[in-house]
Amino acid sequence: MKKRLALLTSLVLASIICANAFASDLIEIFHAAVEEDQQLKAAEAKLKADLEAVPQSRALLLPDISMGANTETIDREFKGGTDERFNSNAYSARLTQPIFRADRWFQLKSSKASNKQARATFEQARQDLILRVAQAYFNILRAEDNLSSAVAQETAFKRQLEQSQESFDVGLIAITEVHESRAAYDLARATRITQEEERDNSLAALETLTGQLYAQIRPLDKQIPIQSPAPNNLDEWIQQALRTSWPLQAAKHQVEAARQEIKRQKSEHLPTLDAVASFTHSETGGTSFLGSESDTENYGLELNIPIFQGGATQSRVRQAHYLHQEAKALYREQYRSIKQTTRTQLRTVNSDVLRVGARKLALRSSQSALEATEGGYEVGTRNIVDVLQARNILFESQRDYSNAIYDYIINSLQLKLTAGVLEEDDLLELNKWLKH
Repeated sequence: MKKRLALLTSLVLASIICANAFASDLIEIFHAAVEEDQQLKAAEAKLKADLEAVPQSRALLLPDISMGANTETIDREFKGGTDERFNSNAYSARLTQPIFRADRWFQLKSSKASNKQARATFEQARQDLILRVAQAYFNILRAEDNLSSAVAQETAFKRQLEQSQESFDVGLIAITEVHESRAAYDLARATRITQEEERDNSLAALETLTGQLYAQIRPLDKQIPIQSPAPNNLDEWIQQALRTSWPLQAAKHQVEAARQEIKRQKSEHLPTLDAVASFTHSETGGTSFLGSESDTENYGLELNIPIFQGGATQSRVRQAHYLHQEAKALYREQYRSIKQTTRTQLRTVNSDVLRVGARKLALRSSQSALEATEGGYEVGTRNIVDVLQARNILFESQRDYSNAIYDYIINSLQLKLTAGVLEEDDLLELNKWLKH
């Protein structure tokens, strides 16, 4: 029997080692998400589209060259019965160089500010992907730990039910203890089914990010160091967030773009001046004196002074002012939100550190309490309800301990995301603590 048990144990360990050897790690999954995540692809396409605003605005300040041509057939009828049909052809070229276009200069400046806003928004999307990958990965590990605990709980209660039934059959216990054991087993079975669904859902969430389903991922070594954030100083984290938070940077550039838009709309009241050069060649056929061929060259300046446009310019100026006020309000809101979120998240991570330590002690205490209760049950000082409750507490303590570790990891990454300093290196550091 012992040899069979040893062989079975060896086979199980070998299968686990083999599975882990082919399991995907956090970095591998992150790289797959970078290639396949549709949110990031959409953000990248949006960035590229937004960046085109600058060359479009700059083009309005550069020379505009156009060419044209036309041809027509003319039927001419003279008194006396003489008819004539001939062609009239012409082609032309025109060059316009803006000299004074204040509105277009301010439009270019507004576009450059909008470009910075777009880059900040994309950087936020890139860092958000890092967090989403970590959440999806550790949610799977969380679900697998919860499922393992539920399976162990179901197995233990099933064995307890069998023992209770055997004891009842020989008259050692009352039928109520059998019912208590069965109720605990049925509840554990229901919990295990729920946890299997949670595990499957977490795998599906990772598939959404990467476009592929992973059969196995590497588990976390629970000996990972649980440390307070560095630096563990609220003012330093807030100042860091105010400097590098990408949503705050995007809001700041939006304010600048709106400010330049006010200038652009106001400049619609100003005159415009363009340098113009054109060339036209025309040919008119026919045998009469009306037939001709000519070349015309024009060089000059075109001045346009806006006088009145029905109040549209004033309306657009007012509209730009309101949009600027909106942008400033959103920036102030983002500023306050960043400060508050950073404060809350730093406090949460520090609480997570304490919580993990407390859960670890509670797990040890629960194990000791179960052993003592089982010993008391064997000598008759405890009943089956006490044993079932002690086992429930132990399994809950195991789940709470694992969940506390995963909460600490995710909240630590969330703190860095808020501060705008979350990078792939943070995933590399976590990847070192995955079992191989």
